[in-house]
Order: sequence, then structure tokens, then C-alpha cells
Amino acid sequence: MLPFSTYEFFAFMAVFVLITAVTKYLFRTEHYKYILACLNSFFLFAIYPQPLHFASLIIFSWVAIYVLSEFVRPKIKLWGILVLLTPMLLVKSDITLNNFNLNDIISFAGLSYASFRIMGYYMDKGPKDRMAGFISYFNFLSFTPTLLIGPIDRYNKFKASEDIGYLSINGENFLKGWNFLVKGIVFKYIIAVFIDRYWLNITPQESYNIFDMANNMYAYYFYLFFDFAGYSWMALGIGKMMGMTVPVNFTNPFVAVNPQDFWRRFHISLGDWLKDYFFTPLFIFMSRKKSLKKYPLARQNIALVLTFVLMGCWNGFHTNYILSGFLLGIFSLIHNTYLYQCRKKGRDVVFGKMNATVIKVLSITIMINAVAFALYVFSGRCPFIP
Repeated sequence: MLPFSTYEFFAFMAVFVLITAVTKYLFRTEHYKYILACLNSFFLFAIYPQPLHFASLIIFSWVAIYVLSEFVRPKIKLWGILVLLTPMLLVKSDITLNNFNLNDIISFAGLSYASFRIMGYYMDKGPKDRMAGFISYFNFLSFTPTLLIGPIDRYNKFKASEDIGYLSINGENFLKGWNFLVKGIVFKYIIAVFIDRYWLNITPQESYNIFDMANNMYAYYFYLFFDFAGYSWMALGIGKMMGMTVPVNFTNPFVAVNPQDFWRRFHISLGDWLKDYFFTPLFIFMSRKKSLKKYPLARQNIALVLTFVLMGCWNGFHTNYILSGFLLGIFSLIHNTYLYQCRKKGRDVVFGKMNATVIKVLSITIMINAVAFALYVFSGRCPFIP
């Protein structure tokens, strides 16, 4: 049973919420993490597909981080990162040897999100920081509402929320969580289903007709948003009712006026993760190169494009994923260059003195079409992409 996929899952979550509320009056605050671990373990080992694969990753990553942090201590964390990302890289490579596929013993739903959470913890851990306790680390990776598709949380924020878990269980947070949950259900099971049934699938995806392709392009964008945002709001809602704070992942991306604004609104946790753990370190690394010090714009643009290519590869080493990431990177490159030229010349080099409202409407229109095209490529529905 996958999270948010069946009526049974919601029934289990209702029981989980009830258990955390009842145990609030039976145990002290520090016991919350053990109750949470029991609930996560029950779902993971009794219901979740490939539970041993996930459990193995948790144990492997915890031990690996402990060894890397306490004994090996590589001067460059890249080597430790490669070790920790090995399971995900093997799965994404889809390696088959003598009719034996490594995915059969490594892969499980949610591997990519778990891998990014693992890497984030390793990157944040300083040499003098204490190693996370195994129970809290287990909860961080296996927290049931965010197990499948995130949002991607940070360990420090998760641990802070876990530490006051019982204190956060109250009527106000329950009502907030309920509202988030209902919003997610409406997004996922009403709007997304309606779009899928009565818009997305009314035209064949293999059609080369320009109107059919346009229909697929816009329909998929709206379907993906409501489906994905629905998951995220449900995760936030159940987390809130259980006393845990889950990051907000979507805030109306359809009114974004530029790529930077879009990633503040769409899959926020992934955008922030990529900025903090890939774009910024890569930009700093290139800034230290004498040959690139005179080219700040080039450094930023290279880092931007590579960041979005990584985003594409994160979904899988397939043409449609990588190309869609590259397109999103090019959009960000164009916008970054535009901002650079505006600052350099002291004026808007594209819109000039045009009315601010008109500029906003044009910007939103451009972004909707640009993102819709990139996601159309991502979807695998574009007949021109093998």
C-alpha cells in the first residue's frame, strides 16, 4: 500500500493521529519520537512495498554517515556524497547483468526523496556535530505522510518538530491539518481526476497534430500541479494533526512572473534543496577558479543550467527527463541574463517603460507557456521525444 493511494491508507492515518493524541496524555514529550517510530515501523514493515529495501537504506546510510563523519572525514564531501547516493544512482542507471536487474534488490517507491534527505543531512552535519540518534534518523526518513513523494524536509527542522511533537497536538493544529487534508483531497481526487478524465485523455498523446499537442501540453501541466500539490497538502495536513510540521511545497505557481518566482511556488522543497546543496556550492567552487573570476554571469548561468540538468537526472536517466531539466535551466539562464543586463544598463532592456500591469500579465503568460512546454517534454507525451 502506497501513501495516499487507498481508503485503507487514510484509515491507518486516522488511527495514527488518534494514537499520537491519546499518548500525549500518557507519556512525556521525549517519548513522542518512540511512538512515532512505532507508527512508522508498522506502516513500513506491515504495509509498504519492499520494506526491507527501505530499511536497508536507512541502516546503510546511518552507518555510512557515522563512519564518514567520525573516522574517514574526507576533505571533500563529494566522495561521501557519492557513497550515500550509490543506491539511487544504481537504480536510475537501470543496470541489468545476465538477466538480473539490480532494481529488484535496491529499488523502492520514494528512493529519490529518501536519498536527497540523506544527502542533505550529511551536507549539513559539521565535524563537531553529534550524530543523529538512530530513532530520530529513522523517523526522518520513514515519516509516513512524506514517505513517497516528499516534501523534502531538512533533518534539523524535522528534529525540532519531533522534539515538541506532543506540545503541537491541539485543537487549533488539528483544524488546520484537517483543512490542509481536505484541500489535498479536493486537488488530488476531484480536480486532478477530472482533468485526467475529461481533458488530458481526450486526445491521443502520440498525435502530431498541433492542437492535440497543445491540448496535451496544457492539460498535463494542470494535471501534474493538482495531482502533486494534492499529495503535498495531504502530507502537510496529516503531519500537522500528528504534531509534525511538514514544509509547504506549492503556493500557486500559475501566477509566477519569472523562473525564480516559479521555483518559490512550485515544488519549493526540491528547489530550495537544489539551491542550497548544488547550485550554491557549485557557484562558489567556480568563483574560486581564476579563469572564471572575470565572468560572474557565466558562472551563474553554468551553475543554473547544471542544477536543472541534475533535477532532470534525479527523475531518471531518460531523454525526456534530462531534456526537460535542460529546458528549465535555459529559461533560468535567459531570465538571469535579462536581470544582469537590466542592472548593467539601469533600465528594463525588454519591457522598457511599459505599464507594470501589462508587464505582469505578459510575464505570467510567458511563464505558463514556458513551464507547460518543459513539463510536456518531461511527461513523455511529446511525440518528438524518443
